[in-house]
Parts: sequence; C-alpha cells; structure tokens
Amino acid sequence: MKTARFSSTPASAQAPACISQPRCAAAHFGAWRAAMPSRAAQVVLFLPAALSCAAAHAQLAPGNAPLLPPVVVSATGYPQPLSTALPSVSVITREQIEDYAAQNLTTLLQQVAGVQVTSNGGPGQSGNVYVRGFSGPDVLVLLDGVPLNAQDSTGVAYLNNLTTDQIQRIEIIRGNVSAIYGSGAIGGVVLITTREGSRKPQGSVSVTVGSRDTTTTSADASGQIGKTALQAGVSRYTSQGIPSQNPSQSGLPNQADGYRNTTAHGSVVQEWAAGQRMGLRAFSSEGRYTYDNTENAGQVRQELGQLFSDNQINPNWLSHLDLSQQTTTNANAGSFTSDYRTRVDQLSWRNVVQLGKGWTATGGLQVQHQGITGRYDYGYGYAGSLDRTRTAKALFAGLNGSFDGNALQFNVRHDSIEGYSGQNTGYLGYGRELGGGFKAIASYSTAFNAPPLGYLYDIGNGGNPDLRPEKAHSAEGGLQWSRGPNVWRATLFQTQATDQWQYLGGAFQNVARSRTRGLELTGRGSWNNWAYDANLTLQQPVDLTKPGHPTLQRRARSLANVAINHAMGSLLLGAAVHYSGPRMDKNYGAYPATDAVLGSYTTVDLTVSGAITAQWSWNARVQNLFDKKYQMVYGYNREPFGVFVGLTWHPLGL
Repeated sequence: MKTARFSSTPASAQAPACISQPRCAAAHFGAWRAAMPSRAAQVVLFLPAALSCAAAHAQLAPGNAPLLPPVVVSATGYPQPLSTALPSVSVITREQIEDYAAQNLTTLLQQVAGVQVTSNGGPGQSGNVYVRGFSGPDVLVLLDGVPLNAQDSTGVAYLNNLTTDQIQRIEIIRGNVSAIYGSGAIGGVVLITTREGSRKPQGSVSVTVGSRDTTTTSADASGQIGKTALQAGVSRYTSQGIPSQNPSQSGLPNQADGYRNTTAHGSVVQEWAAGQRMGLRAFSSEGRYTYDNTENAGQVRQELGQLFSDNQINPNWLSHLDLSQQTTTNANAGSFTSDYRTRVDQLSWRNVVQLGKGWTATGGLQVQHQGITGRYDYGYGYAGSLDRTRTAKALFAGLNGSFDGNALQFNVRHDSIEGYSGQNTGYLGYGRELGGGFKAIASYSTAFNAPPLGYLYDIGNGGNPDLRPEKAHSAEGGLQWSRGPNVWRATLFQTQATDQWQYLGGAFQNVARSRTRGLELTGRGSWNNWAYDANLTLQQPVDLTKPGHPTLQRRARSLANVAINHAMGSLLLGAAVHYSGPRMDKNYGAYPATDAVLGSYTTVDLTVSGAITAQWSWNARVQNLFDKKYQMVYGYNREPFGVFVGLTWHPLGL
C-alpha cells in the first residue's frame, strides 16, 4: 500500500541506515542528531548527504511514530529543520520532483511561494524567474554552490534550459540574503543540487511520452565500490513545442517552436578516512530550440566541473573546500547572429564550527574569476565583439544559536569586486518561542548587486561601463506554527532597492528605484495519508521613480498555489493548482510601445503514479486540465492541455 509522501520521517530512524542511503539522510537527521558527539560531527556525517538529496523518498511513519519537518541547509550553511530556519525557505525534494512528474525546472518553481515564472513561449524558450518582485540578476541561482547567472547582458541563469532528471533537490530562499551569498541575492536565492552516488546500488531507466510529440528518456545509476561512491546519469528531452508568438498578435506563421535537451551528470566521491572525503562532479545541459515561430534558432549550453574536499578538522570543526568552473554559452542564428560564452572560476572555503551548546559559527572565503567573450552581428554594419574579465573576492562569517526560547542568526560579508569599492552586507534574524508550537520571527538585512560584465561592456546590447552596483535593504516579521511535519508561516516583508539598472536611451542606467512589500502565507505538512503544500502571496512591487508608483512590469500582485497528494491503495494521486493575478506589460509590436494588461489565470495539473512490480512503476500527468489560454509575456503563448505518461524500470529491484 502506498503512503502519501512528504519530506519528513519518524524519529525512531537509525543513523547507520540513514548514512548508508544518502537519499534519506536529511529526513533522518533530527532523529539521530542527539546521539552524535557534537554538532560539528553531525554536520560532518550529514552535510554531504543533505547537499545532494536531503529528505528524499521519506514516507509517512508507521504506527504512531512522530514525524519531523523537512531539513534545509540554505538558511545557515548547515542542516537544520525547516521549522527552526529564520529566513523564509522552501524546499523541493527529489521525491516531489518524481511525484509531480515535472520535466522542466520552471514548472516546479512556479509552485513556490513568492515565485513567478515568465516564458516567451513553450519549453526551452527564454524567460525569467521573479522572487518577491525581483528578477534576472537580482535572483542568485547556484548549481552545487556555483553561480549559474550568466555574465552576459541578460544576467539570468537560463533556468528554462534545465530539465529535472539530474536534479536531486532545490531550496529557495525568499528575501535579501546577500550577507550569506553575496552579490545578486536581493530578491532571493535558488540553490540547485545535482544527484550524487549512494552506498547501496541503485539504478533506473525511464521513458515518458505525451502531447506535442514530447518524449523524455533517462537513465541513472549509482553505487559504491569499497569507499568510492559513483553516480552517472543522462537524459534526453524533445518536444515539438508550440508557436511561441501568437500569430494573431505577431503576424508570424502558425509554426511550432521545437526544443530538445541533452543533460548528463556524474560524480565520484572517495572517503579516505572517517570524516574525510574528496569528490569530483561534472554536469552538462545543452538545449537547442527555434523561436519566432521557427524563423530563428538558438542554443544554450551550461556546464559545471567541480573538485571538492570535506574534512573534519577536529570533533567541532568541519571544513569544505571546492574548486569549480561554470560556463554558459548562448548562441543565436537567423535574422541576426550572436555567440556569447561566460565563465565563473571559483575557489570556495567554508567552515562550520561548534562553539558550545546551542551555538554554531560559520565562515570562510571565496575567490571568483569572471569572464565573458562574445560577438554579435545585427546587420547594417552593426557588429562587434568583447572579451572582458574581472576578479571578485569575499570574506564571510556567521553566528547562529539559541537560548531560553530565543533564536539568533547574525551574518556579515565583505565583497571586493574589481572596479568597485568594497561592499559590506549584514543579516540579523531573531526568533522567539511563544509556546504551543508558535514562534515570532523578525529580520533586517542589506544587499548589493554588482553589474554583470555584459551590462558593463556589451555595447551592442546596451553596456555601460559607468554602472554602479544596486543597493537594497529589507525587513521581515512573521508568525510561525509548527507541529510534527506541519509548518505554517505568515510573513510581512519589504525590500527597497536603489540605483537599479534600467535599459534607457539605448544603454543600461542607474535610474530605477523600486519597493516590494507584501504578505506571504505558507503551509506544508501531512495528515492521515494526505500531504499538502499551499501558499498565498499578496505583494506590491512598485516603481518609485514614477508618479503614483505603478506596479512593475510583468509582476503580479497576487499569487497562490495548492498542491495535494493522497495515497489510495497502490496509487498516489496528486493535484496542483496555480493562480496568478493580472500583470502590466508592454506591446513592443506597436511604435511607440503601448501598455498592455495580461489577465489573471488559473491552471490545474493532475498526477497519478503506482507500482506495477518491485522493478516497474508508472506515472501520468495531465497538464493545464481545463486548457486555459493565457500569456506571461504579451504576445507569447503558453502550453495548452497535455497528457504525459511515463514508465520506469529499476533493474536492481530498488
């Protein structure tokens, strides 16, 4: 009999089983941490698994065993139950990815509180992710701890190019956390963790087919030889897609824009002594697409290579060192051509130190070498190239602890980016236990964002070498209730930013000022074979530079999501409802551009999955059940009703 899934686990779980199966490590953390000799030792044994797959594949507890809330790593840099995190955090586990049968990362993100996704058409098309009204370079995206935001004139992370097969876990921090993560974290941070090997041999092969000639095939295998954990996976996604631009609004032919993506990932991790391990990761995602209703074509390739070492210096001190390189290539061909490659080489050293009962210190340093090379040819002699680099350095420290029902988090960071004076940021969070599972939470933080190299030097796309960093400050206050796996929070938030970049007069300028304030309600948990995740965001993202403070372009003032699943016999049934309020946009097809209102919309997705045998399982997903016609960007279509069916084989019977 299936049980409704949720990323929590019974307190009776044992540590050895947890450690031998990293997919379950985070869910079991709370159950066995009291037996560990120190918090640093807990982190040494737990953090590698948490970073790769915390809270995956946990189910409702048998009998009356108590359930625990999911574990998060992003709020402090080390694992803690979601209910104790002071920043506003959401988590998407591997289990949830499989249950929702989502093939694209952005499909998952739009179900998160305060997150809004836009797309210029169907799968693989360009788009943006907004967190509490901030987007593009103001939302920092990390892949295995390495910045994924491109240094080109978009500043985005090209999340529309990422499929889900090789992703283990996603954590989303809403709100300003520059003091923890540095430049670009004004709106929030999206942390993506790729899959990692396990001790027990595991393997799977899956095929999904569906509407619009969509096919996904993937294979994944992991295991351990001696003290060496191995993992490898590959996936292929193809879709006929839809006409990206609405022919009645654009005048383009009614031709579908196809997309195909190949993603591969692998890791090797060697444990050479107790609490000491080294590893190597490699990741590649290549997407090819047509746009403008097949009139033009493009390609996005994202690659990551990482060498890391986790070391227990002493019983109270864990050190993590990694050296990595992330590259993003974006090429377009057709009526105009461009080819850009951006690169971030990063050396990072992070430390977690147990100071005493209830108190933990974090700190470290980071060095990045950022670069961009590219060329463009827009015709009529308007062509050029660029090749620029810069160095960015950072020192950071944090202190977290609790005493007499009070929780405190303090983070400071100093960033030194070539071409700019040093930038200092801070985060101060406080929580107070009120009894009965209630807790009051408040925080204040500052942030900055240095311009991507493309914003500075890509003259063909509005580059301005005189741009200054953006600045911001934020305040939050909230009330939380938690019991077992159930965590509910109401948060009032405000972020005000100055010196924001705006494309004006053919170039980026520091002319914008904005403010986002609002109320966020989130709740997740499980009860009697039901699991739920619900949220409501009411926000006012406004432009402070214009009279009347109009709502910022493409930002909705109201967002809501409800996702539930229920175990019924051998089946797991699920439903997800997504609502977005109306948004203002521009009709750039008119000259001069005119204002346009994008209407509100609600979409409903259904899922069902079940086991056939110990080695075979199946799933089905209905997308946009009521075939809602809507646009996230004026003139660009979104995907209509679709049905997708998948079959998975676990050849090892796991």
